[in-house]
Amino acid sequence: MTTAQQERMLTARLHPIKRKRKGEVYSVMFRGQLLVERSSDPECDAARALLAKGITGKLTMLDGKTGRPRTVIDIERAALLCVKEGPLRFTAKESRPEAPQTAQSNRTEEAQGLRRLGRRRHKY
Repeated sequence: MTTAQQERMLTARLHPIKRKRKGEVYSVMFRGQLLVERSSDPECDAARALLAKGITGKLTMLDGKTGRPRTVIDIERAALLCVKEGPLRFTAKESRPEAPQTAQSNRTEEAQGLRRLGRRRHKY
């Protein structure tokens, strides 16, 4: 790898933070600044933060203590994903930001919910 390629290579350091409850969360440092704090999905959250800053390409996530590479992600593709825990394993799902709800959409959802309740009536 040439010096020019090393300068263009994007790296971030992944620092685990232990919690008293389940699992670990991570902070991500990029170019000496905190990019993401206390994330259970640091790769995708870092990708979204970098994409918001206009940074694209491949990002190598390095271990915070050792500096060894842990994962390499494509920023544009990872920004569209999120990791969800299923019954047996973790899976990557498409990330969908919450859309603000209007009063009209709330009434429509309530009406649909009432219709569903009407179909579930049981005769005793």
